[in-house]
Amino acid sequence: MRVESLKNISISILSVALAVVAVFALKSGKDVTVKVSKNGTIELDAREGQSLTQLLDKGFEAVEANPEDSAETTARKLSDMRALTRTLKSHGYYALNDSDLVHEIRGLEKEDPLSAGLRDVLYDLEGPFSLPGTLRGADSRMWQAIADLYEGIKSEPLGDSQLFATLYTNFIQQETVFSPFKHEVTAEGVLLHDANGNEKPMVYTCPDSFLKPGITVLIKPTGGSSNIMRQFTVRQDPVFHACAARTPFEFLSGSEMKLGLNRVAFDQLFPPRTANAEQFQGRGTLSVIIYPRNTQPALFASSAE
Repeated sequence: MRVESLKNISISILSVALAVVAVFALKSGKDVTVKVSKNGTIELDAREGQSLTQLLDKGFEAVEANPEDSAETTARKLSDMRALTRTLKSHGYYALNDSDLVHEIRGLEKEDPLSAGLRDVLYDLEGPFSLPGTLRGADSRMWQAIADLYEGIKSEPLGDSQLFATLYTNFIQQETVFSPFKHEVTAEGVLLHDANGNEKPMVYTCPDSFLKPGITVLIKPTGGSSNIMRQFTVRQDPVFHACAARTPFEFLSGSEMKLGLNRVAFDQLFPPRTANAEQFQGRGTLSVIIYPRNTQPALFASSAE
């Protein structure tokens, strides 16, 4: 069977026509010859009893480039390969290295068997999800999936979520990402004028800081001989707007952080008898450990209150 077409017909239409003709002929058990040539003729040989897999193997073999091919032959094979690829894609078949496959996967329903298989690959930390770096670069959208674990526990208290259990265990044991000692940072302590003359040591952050009231911080001067850290409960000062790192991302990325100190707190951390010139001017460098709100800091931390 021979199919003639005009030169200006698009290659995508020719590709689809080729596939339809070939499949029809193979199913009917008939021989088929469909040829593609410069004058617009499409030709493909298929013998009786030949499977579609064999036919495709033959097609891929015909367009496979060889080192001895001329530049013209190489260009023609590349064009034919693109046409063959488009034909397969039009029927939902994609090469693993085809970026369009990612777009198609995004459209899968959650209940699709392939979706379940992809989740298994993620849970097994295999393939594109292998360690290290599986979640590095992920943004706050990933938190929605983690928060959904908690919603699942609330709706099904007897449900089994090993990931939630692992997160909770690490939290209460203050390990891995929940270990505050992993996030010891350097901050600048700034002396603030305390109009109320408060006699209790106070540590302040900006009104829009991620350090909310009630969060506990352990603080010590950097470069000092003592390793004892003093414990403070953070407060927010409505007029203190120089704390620099306001978000967790800025904080963890190493952006400068500033903490406001009233006179009592400043003198506890930088005793006047040992203060240097910078500290006499109301500034000093601090080493800070941040604890979750309403949690008890580590032992051996001297309370400043």
